[in-house]
Amino acid sequence: MTKNLLFIFFTLFVFHYGNAQNIKGSILDLNSCEGLPFAKIYCIETQNGAIADSNGNWELENVINNQMTLQISASEYESKMIEVDNPNTDIIVELELAHIHLDEVIISTSDSKLQRYSTFPIDSRKIADLNKIENTNLVDALSNMPGIYNQSTGNGIAKPVIRGLSGMRVLTSLNGLRIENQQWGADHGFALFNLGIDRVEVIKGPSSLIYGADALGGVIYVGDEPYANANESEFKMNSKFETNSLATVNNISYKSSKNKLRFAVYGGYFNRADYGIPGNQFVTNSKNSGGSVKTAIGYNKKNWITNFRYQLLYFQNGLPGHTHDANPDVSSFLNDNQSRSYNIPAQKITNHLAQWENKIYFKNDELVAQLGFTSNELKEYGEKVSVAGIDMTLQNYSYNLRWKHQFNKHFELVSGSQGMFQSNTNGRYAEEVLVPNADFVDLGAFSLLKGTFNIWNIQAGARYDQRSVTTLESVDPFAKTFSGVNYSAGISRSSKNFTTRLNASSGFRPPHVSELLANGVHHATMQYLIGDVNLDSERANQIDFYFGSHFDHLEIVINPFINQINNFVFKDPTGNTDSTSGLPLFNIKQTDALLSGGDIAIHYHPHIAHWLHLESNFSLLSAQDISNNSLPFTPQNRINNIVKVDFNSDKNLKINSLSAQYVYFFEQNKVAIYEQTSDAYQLINLGCNGSLLTKHKIDFSFGVNNLLNAKYIDHLSRLKPYEIANPDRNFYIKLNFMISKS
Repeated sequence: MTKNLLFIFFTLFVFHYGNAQNIKGSILDLNSCEGLPFAKIYCIETQNGAIADSNGNWELENVINNQMTLQISASEYESKMIEVDNPNTDIIVELELAHIHLDEVIISTSDSKLQRYSTFPIDSRKIADLNKIENTNLVDALSNMPGIYNQSTGNGIAKPVIRGLSGMRVLTSLNGLRIENQQWGADHGFALFNLGIDRVEVIKGPSSLIYGADALGGVIYVGDEPYANANESEFKMNSKFETNSLATVNNISYKSSKNKLRFAVYGGYFNRADYGIPGNQFVTNSKNSGGSVKTAIGYNKKNWITNFRYQLLYFQNGLPGHTHDANPDVSSFLNDNQSRSYNIPAQKITNHLAQWENKIYFKNDELVAQLGFTSNELKEYGEKVSVAGIDMTLQNYSYNLRWKHQFNKHFELVSGSQGMFQSNTNGRYAEEVLVPNADFVDLGAFSLLKGTFNIWNIQAGARYDQRSVTTLESVDPFAKTFSGVNYSAGISRSSKNFTTRLNASSGFRPPHVSELLANGVHHATMQYLIGDVNLDSERANQIDFYFGSHFDHLEIVINPFINQINNFVFKDPTGNTDSTSGLPLFNIKQTDALLSGGDIAIHYHPHIAHWLHLESNFSLLSAQDISNNSLPFTPQNRINNIVKVDFNSDKNLKINSLSAQYVYFFEQNKVAIYEQTSDAYQLINLGCNGSLLTKHKIDFSFGVNNLLNAKYIDHLSRLKPYEIANPDRNFYIKLNFMISKS
């Protein structure tokens, strides 16, 4: 096995042929046939591009000697994806005027296409679009997408929720690297923050086979910014200030592309004090801070592309709502003074993320090999400043091999294998052991057949996964292997004005050791949990339907789904308390569950007012067990409306757009036993974006969240049992400065 792997990676370096070449062409208006000035050309394979001149002419240098996928875009025009087979021919691309731009490109799958042609439910968004009105953290921005929610502990710890599922049921991928950060813990937040991130793609439900086990809720794929355009360098810095928590966020980056080599480096730091709530009070120990350094190096030669990425992240999170008091109430967690100083209880988290990716292109084949390493060191200080009560290190080594063969213009086959070796180790001085020392080994393989016939797309495939769990304890050792077979089948029809899609798929999640072997208290969750070593794997079956209409000034999307999960793992409240800790006692149990609902989205762009955009989406969700009892922590149904006004001006200082957002969360009274209901609430947010035209590019934005200073508690807030409100009114201002040089 080792010899075979060495041979594969040796092949990646030495087996290539031909010479890197340049491609060039023109981008024209479809109706007038005039060149489109400063249109953008982006090569999916090399992850950089070029900008057309004032006549629409362009040239992209040092591309690979093989078929390439180019994304062509221009302001106020519909984007196009084209495949280039012959670089020796001038490429003429004609773009059509489009007033609505909701059809983003997908990069998280084995091929790149506009999302309307996908055969499974996926939503692709630019981070800049999600932050028309700035959000406090990355998960807040994600929750602007239909069907996505934020399970928060203050504003420093946030967990994404997809169609009612989160934690171990949602898989996070950074540029294809699987991120592991003890996500089973309710107080363990998202492992990333917005530094050098360009886009996010959310696969909803267990409909993608290329990512492996666990993704019953879906996959969050986070993609880095592209490299600098060919033979250019770029320097950026941005700074943001928020009034509610006196937050400062500062990022800096440098990117350069020269010939066949591309390079990028980023650095960022944020610091927040305790956040405020209505009534001029502050939530004790809700402060948080952190920093990150990341770098990426890319190189291509002939028909070979390689990328190496590394990122170091450090978070220091206060734990609001964490107490050892016997009978706490809301006053125990509030303060009249705002503090930024570090104090306990708190988490200190250090993440290392490393990935090496190689791609080789042949005439009809593509081979991708990725090696990855992640390390998550979590220390939680509860009662002692110098000794961590919880001290866990989770290390994960992974590989990902994928091969794609193009039979003809209609059919292609994608096959691959993923695996990982994961170890969890507790520090020798840790006072609490939530998850025992254990090793996890994953092996998986999949195969997908894809077909394209004019406006029809089909896809069908299967996958096998196996996970072995072995504890390293001498007392009561545990060893067990779980396995599962899954499928996915979808068909879509996408014409100029209408898209329909039907997808059926299954998913598989082995139980985690925190569910199998739990027997103790975690003060951050304020629960005493008792696990069950006889838990079976969760198995999901989802049916997803999509209908979309696409007109020049109106787009309507209807996307219902049903996700039936067998052996659904949940915390069952007993109504009793643990005699030692005094905390509520919960048993880990299983039942069959049914999650159903969907999203409706509308984007209207009046013909008589091209400067006006009206967007609205409605997310509906129901979650019940086999006895029709509601499952806990089901998000509130939600309507999200945004009105955006664009401005055109040739002044040096100009306002580009104004945005107003109105979000209404419906009452949640369908709750589990012993779970509290939640009242309806509404939020109004305002934002303004502008630019200053000087020798270098300067953008600015300012606005306010929770304009009316509403006092509310979201149903998914982990501070809800103590009646601790979410943040009150928050003003922000942000500056972006960029220097670009050829």
